[in-house]
Amino acid sequence: MKRARFIWFFVFLMIAGGALPAPAGTFTEYHTPSADSSPAALAFAPDGTLWFTEINANKIGKLVPSEVVAGTTKGITEYDLPQPNSKPHYITVAKDGMVWFTQMSGNRIGRLDPATGAIKEYPIPTADSEPHQIKEGADGSLWFLEFETNKVARLDPATGVIREYPIGEGHPHAMALAGDKIWYTQGGKFWMQAFANKVGVLDIATGKFEEVTVPPLKSVPHGMTLAGDGTIWFTQLFASKLARLDPSESHPQKVVEYPLGQRKGPHDVVVDDQRGWVWFTANRPDSIGRLDLAQAQPGTPQGVEFFKIPTPHSHPSQLVLDKEGNVWFTEMGMYFRGKYENKIGKLTP
Repeated sequence: MKRARFIWFFVFLMIAGGALPAPAGTFTEYHTPSADSSPAALAFAPDGTLWFTEINANKIGKLVPSEVVAGTTKGITEYDLPQPNSKPHYITVAKDGMVWFTQMSGNRIGRLDPATGAIKEYPIPTADSEPHQIKEGADGSLWFLEFETNKVARLDPATGVIREYPIGEGHPHAMALAGDKIWYTQGGKFWMQAFANKVGVLDIATGKFEEVTVPPLKSVPHGMTLAGDGTIWFTQLFASKLARLDPSESHPQKVVEYPLGQRKGPHDVVVDDQRGWVWFTANRPDSIGRLDLAQAQPGTPQGVEFFKIPTPHSHPSQLVLDKEGNVWFTEMGMYFRGKYENKIGKLTP
């Protein structure tokens, strides 16, 4: 009888905490040819090819899902960058198939032609800008963030001209394009104990920006994505939360938060609109996390589950979804501490 009471008490605690053990998902890992490559970000092309950056190997990688073999480098091709120590970070694939990426130390935007492998580079006007996330706009222009110099920038692919828009202090990291607005996270330089706790929005037409405060001071807004219903989702790296806001609300928009449990280190985020799931990378437990919106309750961890990655200290960075709803992610390792990984992971839920 005492044993039965204990078991039911344990179950009650788990339910009350909202985070039940995740159902068994299947992980598959693929190795990059370069050791210690530290894959950072990834993006699917219209043809289903997966492109990614190798921040430590100074290369761009290509993975063909129909050709890869688990635990090997088969089906993966690497492209060397023209300049050493460029530190390619974020990446996107335009509608025409061109691969665009930011060079964090090179202070350039790169373009790779998948048909030829040729790489063209575009110098950024502001020195030492440390470009971060890059995305294609509806008109085919490329938008990116200048982390170090606090700017949002637009590159015209037809002319190569880059226009910069100054924003407030806070060091923008990730962004979401929503119509004529650019939303972005501002988490500061947390590794230097310089924190910021804001989400900003730039009006493209006017060049003016507004900011929404995300308490507490050390919340560190980090990854960001646009959901199909028009809402903006972002992670709070230090506060260990997912958060959502509705751009259609008047400024300042209300921030709705979903706690994930202590010290989960949520990095990137993406929404599976079809299934009602919000996926995120969790650095601390080396896991892929999922919030089920059918179960979620703001202010609680209800509906949160974690899928443990097989590789210890994988430190997953960015993630994307394929057409079947599988989650692909980079295993970057503790890059900033000199501990590297060299894998692209796939989770079949």
